[in-house]
Amino acid sequence: MTDALTPGTTVYLLERNGEVLGRMPLQSVEMFAIHCGFEPTPAFEPYRALFDEDAALADRMNDDDSSELMAQAEAVLDRILALNLLIRRVGGGVHRGAMISVEGDHASFRPLDLQEESL
Repeated sequence: MTDALTPGTTVYLLERNGEVLGRMPLQSVEMFAIHCGFEPTPAFEPYRALFDEDAALADRMNDDDSSELMAQAEAVLDRILALNLLIRRVGGGVHRGAMISVEGDHASFRPLDLQEESL
């Protein structure tokens, strides 16, 4: 990741095939996760149900660690990763691979390659 990440001024865009699905203003950074607000564009609507399903499964996994629920969550994650989403920092780098969750007006992502954005 980069030193230039500043809550309130750093903004990421969630994109698929060159289309912006949402704007993600930075809120905070942890060691392996970046937390943002989420402002969807109309282009996000076809994917909303998938992200809602992911969020619901994550909530259920807090109380249930069954292998069946884990398999369901992994299948949803695979579907999200198969979208080949791109996270672009406005004025900066790009993450081509990231685990991302969207819950209402919040998004979090974890880059799969921590050095990628500086490329």
